[in-house]
Amino acid sequence: MTFIPISIDNYVKKHLALNPSENEKDLRKQLNSALEFYLKGGKCDCGNDIWVIGSAAVGHGCFTCITRESKPDEDYEIDKAVKKSFAP
Repeated sequence: MTFIPISIDNYVKKHLALNPSENEKDLRKQLNSALEFYLKGGKCDCGNDIWVIGSAAVGHGCFTCITRESKPDEDYEIDKAVKKSFAP
């Protein structure tokens, strides 16, 4: 199981279609901030790479710490951050 890569633009479109009351400018700012943190080597408190999409919503955390699931099941992740690997 792995992440599905998605561009910020495409993720924003999908997210806003499901959450029309959210502010596009704020969402983009949060995503870009989380991506910048990730690209600079920022980690979750547990030491794993952060999940950029989840981190944009709830703060810097990895997929497991945010969702309490061990592996993504076709969850989205920003394409520039999809290098994370999970053991089978």
